[in-house]
Amino acid sequence: MNFFGHAVVAGWADGRAEHALGSMLPDFEAMMRVPLVEVRDADIQRGIELHHRTDDAFHRAGLFVAWSAAALDALTHAGVRRGTARAVSHIATEMFLDGWLAAQPSLAAGYLSALEVEANGRLRWKDGGEAYQTLRGRLSSWGAPRDYTNPPFVLARLRDALRRRPSLAIAEEDAERVAACLPPLKRRVQQEARELLDELRDALGLRD
Repeated sequence: MNFFGHAVVAGWADGRAEHALGSMLPDFEAMMRVPLVEVRDADIQRGIELHHRTDDAFHRAGLFVAWSAAALDALTHAGVRRGTARAVSHIATEMFLDGWLAAQPSLAAGYLSALEVEANGRLRWKDGGEAYQTLRGRLSSWGAPRDYTNPPFVLARLRDALRRRPSLAIAEEDAERVAACLPPLKRRVQQEARELLDELRDALGLRD
């Protein structure tokens, strides 16, 4: 699950903005490539712990496994090398789910409130917090990530995310093949997203 989805799940358990922020921090660490050294807020820490529980449940969810497997099959049959196909099938699925969630009017507020949390004194980053403040500002300006409903945007983000890993990067000759496989994956995610969320709620024990 990607960062916006984590904020949504955090809201099922606890509506406080600090909890939602914590639920996104592991993804932010990966995006910035800057380690979080210390957390001095119990709500933020609980959000971090929920993040890891959520990822474990999400990656074992039947629908996520089915979506990723279908995308992997389509990509490999199109001729995309397997390492790239595996990475794309996993990450694109999570991005399209974030896009579907972000398009739901009621779900953006908790995410945006989490980005407004003043974390000075609550978080200690290896770089002193410089990268986090830059990312926080960029995400706040962007708003809810509705662009993740757009396959060309998702392709651009995939290329950027994977380019530093030669075994996973999208080669020039594979770009059109990947682009052709993204719209069917998007449609399936959108059609079955609510069912996946129900499955995830049950796995986490967060039913109302």
